[in-house]
Amino acid sequence: MLFNDLQHARVAILGMGREGQAVWRQLRKRFPEKPLSIFTESAVDDDIARQLDSRLDECHAGPFDVAELSRFDVLVRSAGISPYRAELRQLRALGLQFTSASELWFAENPEAKTICISGTMGKSTTAALASHLLDCAGVSNCLAGNIGRPMLDCENGDIDWWIIELSSYQLSDLKAVPGVALLLNLSEEHVDWHGGVDQYHADKLKLAELAAGGTVIANYSDPVLAAKLAERAAVSWFNHADAWMAGDCGVTGASGVYVAAPASLPGRHNMQNLAAVLTVFDKLGIEVPRLEEALSAFTGLPHRLQLIGERESVRYVDDSISTTPMSVSAALQTLGHEGVILLLGGMDRGLDWNRFAMELKDRTPHAIITLPDNGPKIFDCLKRAGIEPSAGLHQVDNLADAVALARTLAPEKGCILLSPGAPSFPFFRDFEDRGNQFKKFAGIEKGTWSAH
Repeated sequence: MLFNDLQHARVAILGMGREGQAVWRQLRKRFPEKPLSIFTESAVDDDIARQLDSRLDECHAGPFDVAELSRFDVLVRSAGISPYRAELRQLRALGLQFTSASELWFAENPEAKTICISGTMGKSTTAALASHLLDCAGVSNCLAGNIGRPMLDCENGDIDWWIIELSSYQLSDLKAVPGVALLLNLSEEHVDWHGGVDQYHADKLKLAELAAGGTVIANYSDPVLAAKLAERAAVSWFNHADAWMAGDCGVTGASGVYVAAPASLPGRHNMQNLAAVLTVFDKLGIEVPRLEEALSAFTGLPHRLQLIGERESVRYVDDSISTTPMSVSAALQTLGHEGVILLLGGMDRGLDWNRFAMELKDRTPHAIITLPDNGPKIFDCLKRAGIEPSAGLHQVDNLADAVALARTLAPEKGCILLSPGAPSFPFFRDFEDRGNQFKKFAGIEKGTWSAH
């Protein structure tokens, strides 16, 4: 669907987060006098509320009402609103058309060369790393999608490659033709939003289906991806023969060349990300001069295993972007478990923590402190598994109390690690806000942190 298709249609925007705002800006720019309706389930940010035109923009806050929404022709769904919700299913059955910010961008830019990245874990780091290495290779690119700015807010300009991070939320009903589809891994996440693990997997794998006529690259060492994509002859694999292979401290190419991990990409999981990017570049024929020097200049992502500082001989590490048990495991594999106080928990999405609990038997942190909403659930799961940290298993009501308690439990030269394994809602605006609050509660002075 193109923007021109919306010119004479009755249009409602569902959700007014980053994507909803980008859609509104584009519609208002293209059709200055077009009436628009906005439906949100929470209050609109003050900044965007001030920009709305009271003559043309009608804003509704509260639960979605099927009868009210049924009077529109097209609903523009923001990524966070599940198309599997009962209200949206009913509206689709009534014949309403749906589109999204991502779909509109792809429709408006059919000739754009795109590298689309998805996976349960690591997609933000991989996208940022790909963009950085393209910069080092002198290739103009734009980093957008689920990371950075919404695609609709980006100026097209003279862009050789678009690096687009796509979440399962964005992929669920996307109509697009990616140039390159990169799938990193596939485990359990967003079960509540998708209505089950099978649907989550199907929505992630839709990226490979959309790119069936182009280039599909996937991780052969991920058992779910290897099984799901086994019958696709056109898949190019990494962590496979004649491709880049991830090790603990570096990656090895098909020719035997070895590239060591830079300080900003600690842990084997980051070597998976590096192997993925280098496989894409090999497939596209892109060479990065002085690769190891280019990698050493990569600073990593804020809130992803970021050493924010040290206080009274205790390090504070912000991994607020961690939203799955799998990502918490990766953090502990990277940092180790000795002397670590782990702050764990957030919004409950119905994920199973039993496997994570079993993994802790061999690497139990010094202490674990759980946070709402799913803190009690995780606490009980760890208790049942017999996890007994030397400094105890604790429950608290908020992040401020968690940091204060962690400070009393941390040994000399210990580490307080915020790796929640769950989304930040409803206690924080987003994972960035949660990470910034962690830094504030830690008492780390502005500017003292260094990326790690």
